[in-house]
Amino acid sequence: MVTLAIETSGMSGGVSLVDRGKVLAEIVLASRQTHSRRLMSSIVWLMDNAALHWKDIGLVCASLGPGSFTGLRIGLSTAKGIALARHIPIVGIPTLDALARHVTPCIGDVVCPVLDARKSQIYAALYRSSRDDSSIEKILAEGSFTPEKLPGLIPACDRVLLLGDGLVPYGDLLKRCLGDRAFFVPAHLSHVRAATIGVLGEETYSKSGPHDLNTLRPIYVRPSEAEERKTRTSC
Repeated sequence: MVTLAIETSGMSGGVSLVDRGKVLAEIVLASRQTHSRRLMSSIVWLMDNAALHWKDIGLVCASLGPGSFTGLRIGLSTAKGIALARHIPIVGIPTLDALARHVTPCIGDVVCPVLDARKSQIYAALYRSSRDDSSIEKILAEGSFTPEKLPGLIPACDRVLLLGDGLVPYGDLLKRCLGDRAFFVPAHLSHVRAATIGVLGEETYSKSGPHDLNTLRPIYVRPSEAEERKTRTSC
């Protein structure tokens, strides 16, 4: 069963084909074009060049966020449309869970993926090594924070492994707050990959089955600008 994975939480989106943890093909696109203009053509191109057909796809996965509100809606809507049309299961993966999987922490470390949320905020979550196996466990759910607040939420640990595009504007600030505990993961690991969404999607499907197509929603964490304007208008 081949898994089609879609990642549209940020500007650098992507599509991947995964089979039992093995990445068969992947596209990463950092483009000025919107995901709506390039997503389906990227999927078709990738499948053609991997010599796969729609009948070969047995699972579709999508990143859920947090991230770009518009990008998440486009990605999840596309994934739902494919799942509905092809009568195949769907799984959604939180964006920060996928980013955190790019790091293998030691016991005593905390993994902290950080995404730029604009408006002087960041999206972040915290993870640490599970003592039972080689996996990681979430110890702080994804949320929207000011960069100044995040260090105070990190528990005592040997190292804080930081990664994500939020380090571009706020890395120096976090380094000053965390001191010698802060370690920056190399930049090439700091972008969410569709391949990671696919691998985690397969693991999730194997453990707990598919998600409900009708109730699966993006993880926005905070209100959209339209919702904020509506709230201000009604006050």
